[in-house]
Amino acid sequence: MPAAAPAVYILHGDDDLAIAEFLARLTEKLGDPTTAQLNRLEVVGDQADFAAVEAACLAAPFLAPRRLVIVRPLGKFATPLSRLTGLLERVPSTTGLVLVEPKVLPKDAALLQWAAANPGRAYVRSFEPPRGGALLRWIHTRAEQLGGQIQPEAAALLAESVDGEARTASQELSKLLDYVDRARPVTTADVDLLTPAHGQADIFAMVDALGQRDGRQAMEHLHRLITDQEPRYIFAMVIRQFRLLILAREALDAGQSPRQSLRLAPFVADKIARQAVNFPLTRLEAIYHDLLDIDLASKRGQVDLEVALDTLVAGLAR
Repeated sequence: MPAAAPAVYILHGDDDLAIAEFLARLTEKLGDPTTAQLNRLEVVGDQADFAAVEAACLAAPFLAPRRLVIVRPLGKFATPLSRLTGLLERVPSTTGLVLVEPKVLPKDAALLQWAAANPGRAYVRSFEPPRGGALLRWIHTRAEQLGGQIQPEAAALLAESVDGEARTASQELSKLLDYVDRARPVTTADVDLLTPAHGQADIFAMVDALGQRDGRQAMEHLHRLITDQEPRYIFAMVIRQFRLLILAREALDAGQSPRQSLRLAPFVADKIARQAVNFPLTRLEAIYHDLLDIDLASKRGQVDLEVALDTLVAGLAR
């Protein structure tokens, strides 16, 4: 007899691609896509109405075996802890409550301690992106999963071009495999041709301009990006940049070196740390929440992503 599915999932870490794929698999298990969407609720922790989320967790699923309620990032939803754990202990087996924190939680975090004390109800997984040699192996495996191959030198160049970011590497790899029609392995020449480094440079330049409240320069860099890349790809890069800025700002505020927190190439970590100085942590967190709102709205077809990016950058530069 198969084991019962967990009632509570605690997903933490900064590998947003792996988290997104995990959530997609959970959604697939809801069954028919039409009814699955009726049984899937995703909210932003700081903006969530606790009572509404609680009611959604306790409600019976509609024409499906389970409901899925996702809260990310947790923010104020996790406080007070006693209120949250009270809900966690009452989530029925017909609901999967997924709590997503976009950074690795310390081992002594209260949520992890609760999960350890309730192993039958909780599933915990840490999502840390592959780095170094692990990233190279990941790129090769990903290429095979996508029906193609990539040469070792090309994989190393791709990893360097995307600053070790798995989500961006996956997007670029898909583009490269489409280019070679999966008829031959991707080469370094292909990566040089199709994965230009200026995209990341424009992201840095745009954030620099935002930090200086230079709206004209910020918009110029955004529009250059939009001319060269798909809006969804650019949006993923922007989300990544502000996630890194939050990590750097938290490290700076704690008197620590951002290099250790970011785990990127030293020169990249130093550039992000210099940018983080221009933003207080509260502002960075507010921007990140706005990005999550745009992400959800665009996936629901409520906003055009290119227009939303334009509006967001214009507002941030004021």
